[in-house]
Amino acid sequence: MKILSLIIRVGVHLALLLPIANVLAKPNAQTMAQSNARYQPHSPEQIIARWDTTAAQVTNTARVMNADSISQLANAYLSKASQPGYSHLYGVAEAALKPQVESGSNHLPTLLAWAQVQQHQHRFVLAQQTLSLILQQDAAQPTALLLKARLHLIQGELSAAKKTCMALLGKVDLLTLGACSLEVRSSESEQALRESYAQLQELIASQGLPTDERNLWLLQMLADMALRLNQPERALQHLQQVSNKNSLSYWVQLADINLALGNSPAVIQQLTPLINNAPQQDDALLLRLVIAEKNLLQDSPIHEQLTQRMQLRIARDDQAHAADVALFFLQVQPDAQQALYWAERNWQLAREASDKLLLERAQQAVALNLTHLQQES
Repeated sequence: MKILSLIIRVGVHLALLLPIANVLAKPNAQTMAQSNARYQPHSPEQIIARWDTTAAQVTNTARVMNADSISQLANAYLSKASQPGYSHLYGVAEAALKPQVESGSNHLPTLLAWAQVQQHQHRFVLAQQTLSLILQQDAAQPTALLLKARLHLIQGELSAAKKTCMALLGKVDLLTLGACSLEVRSSESEQALRESYAQLQELIASQGLPTDERNLWLLQMLADMALRLNQPERALQHLQQVSNKNSLSYWVQLADINLALGNSPAVIQQLTPLINNAPQQDDALLLRLVIAEKNLLQDSPIHEQLTQRMQLRIARDDQAHAADVALFFLQVQPDAQQALYWAERNWQLAREASDKLLLERAQQAVALNLTHLQQES
């Protein structure tokens, strides 16, 4: 069965692939007829995505392609963008899609890919608006419903997220429906988290762990729940079952788990070659590598490189990377006030459990500094 990958955000600036059968996103006859027919490849293999291309180059290429070909090209870039060192391809995918979107196209695969790009760029309002356009055409479109539920969860809108998950009833398999609902419920309370974690494990045991891209999605969900329950050993066990580890989100989550276990050497051993061999370096991986090195009182040129990256984020007031900046000021270059500022900036966008924990850590750091000042005066 062919798979359409849907980009989903979990935890602190993580992205993973939630796969949905391609039958869920088939274009109808009307949207096919509206495609630009100037370019029609004879097979999908003819749509070749170059990883070294620029946004301007891909925009020019897309102008002579039809809507189906453009959406296939964009999805190829989105799939590659989820891997370590290729996040710049989200911008390339956006460039490929932009002419079609700006022309008012209602081609469903194009709009779905556009919504994914906007979600990754943390333009959640625009992503939701795009999903609304899709659901106006097809109110039962499962891929759009899944992404919509995820966006509601990111923004702390639990009731809306739960309602959207339930709208999937009869449109997706039991495992996908259950995972969507349990992930939402896990954010309601500590007790709900414990129950959701147990129920998700039971559901996977009864339905079987998929071997497609849902393997990563479900195991990362379990690992996230376990880590939130302060069970990093269990979280690590879940991630060790992942079949395809070629995902940035996998390596970031694995590093977080090993840091929670106090296993900084493992983080250094795993991330150093990954970063060195990547075409571009990801802030999230650099940050965790530096934290691990600092834990072992090590120093390397990576520290200065990370500092320069964070200074650039600050100069740009880069809210999309606010969580990384807050963590930098908590664990790399301690500055409680800066950590709180950026944690609050992140909270304005994202309100998941990890975002709340980050905010609470920053608040505690400020309170501790205040206590020290009072004691010294």
